[in-house]
Amino acid sequence: MKIFATAFAAGLLAVAHVSPGLADDEPEFGVLVEKPGVEETFIYCTACHSERIVAQQGLTRKDWIDLLEWMVDEQEMEPIEEPDYTIIIDYLATYYNTDRPNFPGK
Repeated sequence: MKIFATAFAAGLLAVAHVSPGLADDEPEFGVLVEKPGVEETFIYCTACHSERIVAQQGLTRKDWIDLLEWMVDEQEMEPIEEPDYTIIIDYLATYYNTDRPNFPGK
């Protein structure tokens, strides 16, 4: 299963870099702020839902951890392996925390 998850993530990464039809002025990671961790976050999160769902949240680090745990336990998401898990949690807790510094439309 780990090999499948790694291959799936690698495939998504390849698709993210060669998305045909994207205009040069369209952001590569949608509405997500382009800071360290955006690529991993975009790849894993958009496998199941829009990046806009992520950007609308304003959660504490603990709440992001709890949410990812809930997705694994209740939504059948594959657990995110290290180092990607820590990269994603750091990104979410920094750029999509309770003060919502990167809420779309700000």
